[in-house]
Amino acid sequence: MSDGGKRTGERKTEPAALADEAEAVEDGVSEASAEAAIAELVEAEREREAEEAAVAEAEEAVEREEPDDDPEDATPPPEPPAAPAKAAPAAKTAKPRKSAPSRRLAVLGSPIQHSQSPALHRAAYEALGLDWSYEAVDVTEDGLPGFVQELGPEWRGLSLTMPLKKAVLPLLAETDRYAEQTGGANTVLLDGDTLRGFNTDVPGIVRALQAAGLEEARYVHILGGGATAASALVAAAELGAERVDVHVRDLTRSGWIEPLANDLGLRVRIRPFAQADRSLDVPDLVIGTLPGGTRTEAVYTDSTRRRSMLFDVAYEPWPTPLARQWEAVGGRVVSGLALLAHQALLQVRVFVAGDPLQPLPDEPDVLAAMLDAVGIDEQGAPLEA
Repeated sequence: MSDGGKRTGERKTEPAALADEAEAVEDGVSEASAEAAIAELVEAEREREAEEAAVAEAEEAVEREEPDDDPEDATPPPEPPAAPAKAAPAAKTAKPRKSAPSRRLAVLGSPIQHSQSPALHRAAYEALGLDWSYEAVDVTEDGLPGFVQELGPEWRGLSLTMPLKKAVLPLLAETDRYAEQTGGANTVLLDGDTLRGFNTDVPGIVRALQAAGLEEARYVHILGGGATAASALVAAAELGAERVDVHVRDLTRSGWIEPLANDLGLRVRIRPFAQADRSLDVPDLVIGTLPGGTRTEAVYTDSTRRRSMLFDVAYEPWPTPLARQWEAVGGRVVSGLALLAHQALLQVRVFVAGDPLQPLPDEPDVLAAMLDAVGIDEQGAPLEA
């Protein structure tokens, strides 16, 4: 009986199981499959919400210009309005300047504290929108090789004063024509591992005089026999000079003048200071290359000072003794700050474009900013207070 009852029970449950299975399957999809699909949809929705929250949080971090250090703890911000969302890209571009400049430059010399080069160069880079630094560094002739060797990749270039213009030549891989002619470089471009030297004093003298209204000079006097006198001699040739009288303190130390003058096609006379105005011919231009405050035996008549332009490369202190002589009779005087500004503009060209012949963007505005930084007008005259 028990066996028959058991078999009867099994036959009764089979239809029930088939009915239950029929109820669990609808349109070919089982309940288990449906639950799995729902679970997948829920998980996908959670992932989408998480991605949207992360994107929203990242956009908020960009607007704050702060890194998203802890996105898990941050509360997702509400959906921003349409207008602010469009303005987000502008916020990215308006980033504050970096704490460290992208390029470093300096003027080297000893002493160097009086130099106006930092004021000129900083004004130029600000006008150009460049976050570059420029400083004055006291470096002696003996210390120059070590200083240059320690320069890192952030350095772009150097300006040099005496006595470093000649001392730097052995360190240079190449030099421009003016540096070769004068035997000195006042500008060094760090072009990768290569050091390139330039002399911007020569074209700086020419540009400063042209800005002051002197387009040519057939007869020129140069006072002094140092490195700047060599640049003045080459500049005289660039201005079309035929004759140049060079007046020096020590005739025995001026052996370099005649060979250079011959190379330039100039007729040159080398004389002591006391004979500066013994000629009946009045020079078109007198270039003083002596240090600021230096007094010489050179004496010019009132007539010469009225008719000749004086370009005194010194600027500290100003006016120099020579400048005072010219100003006393209403003569035309160009300050050494004009040379400093125009040669510095060419240095900026070198540092920015690698070429002193390549004009800068908006160069007239850059030059105006530089002239204003040292207090002179376009013709090199001091601005009125």
